[in-house]
Amino acid sequence: MPGAVRVGRLVNFAGAVLSVALVAGVGIWSYRLMVRDVTGVPVIRALAGPIRVSPEDPGGRQAAYQGLAVNTVAAQGGAAGTAQTIALAPGAQPLTDEDRATAALAARSQQAAIAPPAAIGAAVETAFAPGDVLPEGLSLDEDAPVLQILPSSTPGIARSPIPRRRDGTRIAVAPAPVAPAPTPAPTQVAAQVGAQIPGGADPQAEQLLAELVTRLGAPRVTDIDPASLTPGTRLVQLGVYDDEAAARNAWETITARFPSFLESRGRIVEPATSGGRVFYRLRAAGFSDEPEARRFCTMLLAENVDCIPTLIR
Repeated sequence: MPGAVRVGRLVNFAGAVLSVALVAGVGIWSYRLMVRDVTGVPVIRALAGPIRVSPEDPGGRQAAYQGLAVNTVAAQGGAAGTAQTIALAPGAQPLTDEDRATAALAARSQQAAIAPPAAIGAAVETAFAPGDVLPEGLSLDEDAPVLQILPSSTPGIARSPIPRRRDGTRIAVAPAPVAPAPTPAPTQVAAQVGAQIPGGADPQAEQLLAELVTRLGAPRVTDIDPASLTPGTRLVQLGVYDDEAAARNAWETITARFPSFLESRGRIVEPATSGGRVFYRLRAAGFSDEPEARRFCTMLLAENVDCIPTLIR
């Protein structure tokens, strides 16, 4: 029994030592964790002396404006002290030979531009002196005919092509309004062109011509009665307007911008009332399912045009 008691005491003592060591380790680890941000950052000690030092003799060529006392006013905000040596600022940079030649040429051009007609005539006479050699085909023959001014009595000279001035007291008569010519139907145009084709009409040519006239002509708009729509019909709403004319004008505007979008769509102008106010919904029909209507609205929304898919319930 004494041996068993001794073993139990040793086990208890070892457990106590381990517990104390564990608590001490946790405390040391917590302390190091708290001061890690301070002790873990490396500190670089700055060197003694200035960071940059300008050389005593940087070399190069000194500009003409350096070293003047007047520069201190802009650099330091005040005038510098009295200098030991006083010198005047350098004079203006003189023109080079090339600059002088350009300036003289510009002056000559300006003088020629403002020269009087007499001076121009003298210059022409000097340029074409009698002793000069002229190109072939030109001569200074004194017997050459001189240009003469035709008298007003010559037929065709007295009559001026300019119309005479009319009296301002006459009343301007407004032209009669001209009614626009009716646009012929594609079948009529095809029949007229087919009649002009030698050898008889060509059915294939007439069909192609009718299709071409239909595409180039004014787009046809199919108006759909809102009461005829059945539940489950897919539509897209293009806007809400105060009156029916504004809704139809908006349809024409969208058709002019995107003719291929509304080419096979039906127009619906549906009146509605909300809070005692009557407004008109502009909608488009002709969609087989919801994905097609959403793709249509996606294309219009990309062009900054309002479009909302709707469903008739």
